[in-house]
Amino acid sequence: MVAQSWDERSLPTDSGVGQYRFIVLQESMYSLLPEYRAANPDARFLAYQKVGGMRADGDDHPSTGVQTGEADSEESWFLHDAEGNRLEYCDYAGVMAANIGEAAYQARWLANVTERLARDGFDGVMMDDVNTFPGHCLGSRGTPLAEYATDEAYGDAVVAFMTAVGPELMDEGFIVAPNIAMNPWNDTMLAQSVAMLPSITHWNREYWMRWDDSENFRGANWQATLQTMILAQDAGRGYLGLTYGPGVEGAGAGQVYGRASWLLAWDGLSDSAWGYKAGLDDPFGPDWGPDIGLPDGPAVAVGGGWMRAYTGGVVLINPSETDDLVFVLDEACLDAEGAETDRVTLDRGQAAVLRSLDSSG
Repeated sequence: MVAQSWDERSLPTDSGVGQYRFIVLQESMYSLLPEYRAANPDARFLAYQKVGGMRADGDDHPSTGVQTGEADSEESWFLHDAEGNRLEYCDYAGVMAANIGEAAYQARWLANVTERLARDGFDGVMMDDVNTFPGHCLGSRGTPLAEYATDEAYGDAVVAFMTAVGPELMDEGFIVAPNIAMNPWNDTMLAQSVAMLPSITHWNREYWMRWDDSENFRGANWQATLQTMILAQDAGRGYLGLTYGPGVEGAGAGQVYGRASWLLAWDGLSDSAWGYKAGLDDPFGPDWGPDIGLPDGPAVAVGGGWMRAYTGGVVLINPSETDDLVFVLDEACLDAEGAETDRVTLDRGQAAVLRSLDSSG
């Protein structure tokens, strides 16, 4: 995922040009599609469309599936507090919380987005705020919802939304990639997310292996996050993991850790991708590590870490709390500096992607 605002319009044609599999754009950026497609002929382009909230702006090319103006006469399309007041996101001014469980809202969202995708030439949609909990200072995290007594009830309504909307978009040939907000270590949220899989083509996962600027996930949080990718692939769905930065360990270390985690779980077949985002900076860079081909066997446990062979190299990761975990390679490889090595030591929360010697040329 590359350019999600007009301020980032140059990113799809910067140093990562030709490397991207999926590029997410605001719907209003449709006029740039010919330029972007010429520069990235193998990429698919997804329009950003909000699900759980409604905005007033955007004219004929909004980035929200339903605008507040068309919902004003449909009070049931809004979420309310106990006194009947419409609720607004606390963290995004002007975004009104939508009742995603309302059938008429679902139908309008579907009609609007289907028309926009076809009209403007997008390959599909990245659906934001497909949340298994209300968030945005609502529900258990703030103001209770009159329509949904619990976060779990709201999550069930989100599943109903995707069940109603996703297959219809898929039947039209569009990529359906909801950005599902959930905590993988929460059994209810995980079950609700899995329930959406038949209604989508790709699971979009923000915060792949860390929060906005946290330490890299380790231990149970790392394992639970990795499992979401495995579940999506087992269901025949693609997986789009997005790591934010720069993070506690720094941009380069975070990029390697996020990509190595993705490589550890990738089945080699699914239409999946990993990406990195840090403000307006170019998301592509050499710190990602080299291209090492396709998986060449399953992941193998090494103490509290993991190793996986690829056709052109090897992936190493220490997601444990163990400092200085030593990996002994079956064959010597080239490290990030191009030096030959057959032994790598990784601190906790660190990873490495190494090239095999016969792929170095």
